[in-house]
Amino acid sequence: MRLYRFVVVTFFLIFTACSQTPYKDKMAAADLRDAGVSRLAKSDIDEVIELHQHAVMQDLKRLMIKLYHRNPSQRFDKEKRSIEASVDLVFKRPYYYGYKHWEALSGSEIIHLSLDPVYHVNDRVLPFIVGLRKMIMAAYENQTEFYYITDLNEQKLYNSARNIEIAAWLLANKKAKNGHLLMMSDSLEQESRNLSFQRLIGKMIATQDNLASIISHKEGRMVKTVVVKAASMVFLPI
Repeated sequence: MRLYRFVVVTFFLIFTACSQTPYKDKMAAADLRDAGVSRLAKSDIDEVIELHQHAVMQDLKRLMIKLYHRNPSQRFDKEKRSIEASVDLVFKRPYYYGYKHWEALSGSEIIHLSLDPVYHVNDRVLPFIVGLRKMIMAAYENQTEFYYITDLNEQKLYNSARNIEIAAWLLANKKAKNGHLLMMSDSLEQESRNLSFQRLIGKMIATQDNLASIISHKEGRMVKTVVVKAASMVFLPI
């Protein structure tokens, strides 16, 4: 049985390597119900990884939609398409899509730029999400398909969870010179209480933490934990 699966895996990897194009528009691991024959080349842990990546990217997409609804003026293409169509367009592009203003920057650098008060831009939501997506994908070694030979680093996954926490804190606290938030998310003091942003970001953090724990247990390696302090808010390396 092991020999059979080895032959299947080898054949499948050769086949996909020959047929794959350099720019495959895939936002993340596909729904496993659509995986088809490729599932023969996946172990149980590979499927778990793909489920987690699919979940965190779906939540990131929902976060972008919510941020655009909360910040209707912060959308560069608001005259051309709906919010949902605008977000779909972003996520139909691969994570490495070359937005010329940020293509040389890391994910954390793009996040910082999106919340820089002196950065003059008509859409802060786009770089914030693009930066988060790039940073999270780095924790998955920039892969969207996982097989027996795929190896993830539990520390990178853990660090990505802490970085999502940091990004959320920056989002909720960064203000312009006039004292107004650069981007609105959770409710303000005079508004009805709205915790939907916190819940959504909390799900993303939990997804990354959970997968870091699974990989750590599988590999028998310890994760170096870090206490994130609001005073520093320095993104962890990935």
